[in-house]
Amino acid sequence: MLAARVPLAWRNLTANPWRLFLSLSGITFAVYLVFMQLGFRNAMLDSSIEFIRLLDGDLFIVSSSKYRMTTADPFPRRRLYQLVAHPAVKSASPLYMEQVTSMWKNPQDHSTHVIRVMAFDPYRPVFLIPEINSHLEELRLPDTVLVDSKCRGFIGRAPPGTRTELARRAVRVVGTFPLGTDFVVDGNVVMSDRNYLKFFPQRDSVEPRLRRVEIGVMKLVPGSDVAAAKASIALQLPRDVVAYTKREFMDFEKGYWKEVSPVGTVFAVGAVVGFVVGLVICYQVLFTDLSDQLPQFGTLKAIGYGNRYLERVVLTHALYLSLISFFVGCVLSYASYWMITGLTGLVMRMTLTLTIVMLVLTVSMCTIAGALATRKVVSADPAEVF
Repeated sequence: MLAARVPLAWRNLTANPWRLFLSLSGITFAVYLVFMQLGFRNAMLDSSIEFIRLLDGDLFIVSSSKYRMTTADPFPRRRLYQLVAHPAVKSASPLYMEQVTSMWKNPQDHSTHVIRVMAFDPYRPVFLIPEINSHLEELRLPDTVLVDSKCRGFIGRAPPGTRTELARRAVRVVGTFPLGTDFVVDGNVVMSDRNYLKFFPQRDSVEPRLRRVEIGVMKLVPGSDVAAAKASIALQLPRDVVAYTKREFMDFEKGYWKEVSPVGTVFAVGAVVGFVVGLVICYQVLFTDLSDQLPQFGTLKAIGYGNRYLERVVLTHALYLSLISFFVGCVLSYASYWMITGLTGLVMRMTLTLTIVMLVLTVSMCTIAGALATRKVVSADPAEVF
């Protein structure tokens, strides 16, 4: 009785363990390939906006000609002074960035690498990172910095107390913070605005003042309507700057990587290629299995089973393959995401959305292949099979 309840598709699938292993290996490879392509694409997008997500602001002011957050395109600091008088604005803090002359010396091998430097007034913090906000007192001291603990390996390890060089000046590391890298930035350093002026004097300023700001971080009065405040503030802004909400700022950065940068297109095409490869592999697997089992299907047709039943058996076979391959591919991809995140600092997450999308793609891939392979069974003539 128990044997009678086992679906025919499952018996066909498990009849030959070695063939089952080879079949699952091929389809799992395709699933893993698509998982990694989508994972890298999501890592590219998530890593690029992680910095914005951790800024402590409701609105953000940037140059209207800025097309990507990491490009150097500052605006005059006086624009922030003009906005402080707005009734909805609680504070407007400047954030300075440097990623051209910011040569960092690896404390271990003394090699030099470009690193992103971010600076702000320690009395007006702009980050939501507890590790930064807990070291504000130390940042007020001369020649002190905080170093991203998720920098790429070649930047070097810089625990608190490390002494090295930044922009050919001696610095002392007073702490670390977790932020991470992206496809442009290899690491991050945070310092005070006073130290920033000392290390990176602005050549277009006659007096030693910080006149050029990369990002203005604005906090609104509690209870303010962000959309209404943004619309009102936008009317006051000159054309050389533009205001974004946090969500708009993140979408702005994502838009560059998805629509302008060729990297986003490469990963999207890679995912499509992976799906097609998986479809071909799954079809070949099912076609081979059905060819070996053709006498069984011929017998079923000879004793009266219709094509619809045989098609259902084949599609169920494909469904079993897709579910098992998806589970194995998901586990392997999760392990790879974890390893890549630890090695590179990129934000690779196995999200619920990605998991559901991959499940749908895997089932669709195997179902389409199964539907194509059913022609082998439907067209089989019992008289010719035997």
